[in-house]
Amino acid sequence: MGATRRTRARATVDAERDETKDDDDDVVAREVEEEASAEDDGGENEDDDDDASSSDDDLDIELRDNIDVVAEHEAAEAAEVAEAEAKAAAEAEAERIAAETAAGQSGDDDAGEDANAAARLAAVDAVARGGASRRRAVTVYGLANYTFGTKHARGETDGSIAAKLLRMKAAYEKRGKRTSVGAICMVNQHHTPHVLLLQITPTSYKLPGGRLRAGEGDEDGLLRKLRNKLQPERDDGLAEYEFEVGDRVATWYRTAFEPQMYPYLPAHITKPKEELKLFVVQLPEKCYFAVPKNLKLLAVPIFELYANPTKYGAEIASIPHLLSNYRLQLD
Repeated sequence: MGATRRTRARATVDAERDETKDDDDDVVAREVEEEASAEDDGGENEDDDDDASSSDDDLDIELRDNIDVVAEHEAAEAAEVAEAEAKAAAEAEAERIAAETAAGQSGDDDAGEDANAAARLAAVDAVARGGASRRRAVTVYGLANYTFGTKHARGETDGSIAAKLLRMKAAYEKRGKRTSVGAICMVNQHHTPHVLLLQITPTSYKLPGGRLRAGEGDEDGLLRKLRNKLQPERDDGLAEYEFEVGDRVATWYRTAFEPQMYPYLPAHITKPKEELKLFVVQLPEKCYFAVPKNLKLLAVPIFELYANPTKYGAEIASIPHLLSNYRLQLD
């Protein structure tokens, strides 16, 4: 049908050209040709639209194989650092200009006014930084900085959680509430914070720490437990070092002789069976860890702990939330 239309259109044009050579008639002929061509192209455009819609339905998504997660994380981290440095430089330049302007305007004004202006600039700077300076920083050194060994078996006599609870019940009847401390110690591996855990049995884990003695302070007791669990024997001839105990970030309560603990003390509980305090501990830049032979020291990535109370318990699984209040400086 398209060919017939074109033939008719051309015949009409030829007839009109024979009847007159006027320029206006040529224009009419060209218009007739364009109308016929538009009618032919209409069907083809409809087919193209159908093809376009089908291609949208079958949109191909590019899949990337062998993604180097570590490299991409490093690139993102470098970009973030560069952006932060550029922002800091811009803020410093703005502060310098403001200070020079203020100095030029005030001349020999009282020093107190200069101090007030500096304070205002500092306040503006703090707001610009979004309060990041208020977050406490913890340096997390690389795992390669540390050396690991073993020493004589210590402590852990319970082969299961049930055995531990039975022993705790007997001790409670003699001494009352048990007060325990735990250390959140971190190392850096593949640009990811890893938390140090002690594995007691194939299915039982704990933070370095333990029960306090009667009248013992939290920090002193935690340092004693860290020396007991992680430092080499004194007669090994290795250099001694100290851990830096930081903030207490959580307190958990055991309300009955059961595995479940709570990050609060229920109103109806007046005599909790155990109180567990968790502290962030800064490790030395380099040191030698000696772990009792009956225990195994693990470095568990923070994402493995997150929302995983079934494996690690609610106290350890809460650590990623607790660390969100800190700026972790990965060395």
